[in-house]
Amino acid sequence: MLETELKSMLDEKQYNVLKNMFLWNSIKEQTNSYYIAPDNILKKHGITFRIRTIDNRHIVQVKKHLGKHDALQVAEETEFNIDCIPNNFSEPEMLSFTGIKTTASLIGELTTLRHSFMFCDGVEICLDKSTYLDITDYEIEIEYTKPIPDTLLEKLSETGVLFNTATPGKYSRFITRLKNTYHQ
Repeated sequence: MLETELKSMLDEKQYNVLKNMFLWNSIKEQTNSYYIAPDNILKKHGITFRIRTIDNRHIVQVKKHLGKHDALQVAEETEFNIDCIPNNFSEPEMLSFTGIKTTASLIGELTTLRHSFMFCDGVEICLDKSTYLDITDYEIEIEYTKPIPDTLLEKLSETGVLFNTATPGKYSRFITRLKNTYHQ
């Protein structure tokens, strides 16, 4: 599945304004369990490897980043069902999931409360509150397969939400926080 999205980080006040601005048709908690491979081989190939848990269902997700320009991010995502969250993946398992001969080890989790709804055909708004490694952050994502209506971008702009700078993804923010935690 090809994923195209605009992202913007929010402060808590913006998050609360947006949370009350729209009628969300879905509010779910999801947990990303992140894995790392030796020598950062997955990162060198632009791959994020995680298990996403929603409603007690575990899904291996392999996200290959294809491009990033300011707030626009494009990735190809593949998913596989799995029964549990292992601490490690073997070389044959990783080869079957990613096409790369490596192993991977669990490094931690990030939990997101996601509010979402379809603004119009092909345009979904996701409002996220993520908690990991003793911090909480907020972001909005617009995932789309059709053009985003100008009215939506104008409405968001009125609340101070702009999509004019690159926004690090959840995995990048998690890794940065993990590195900072161990170097304190």
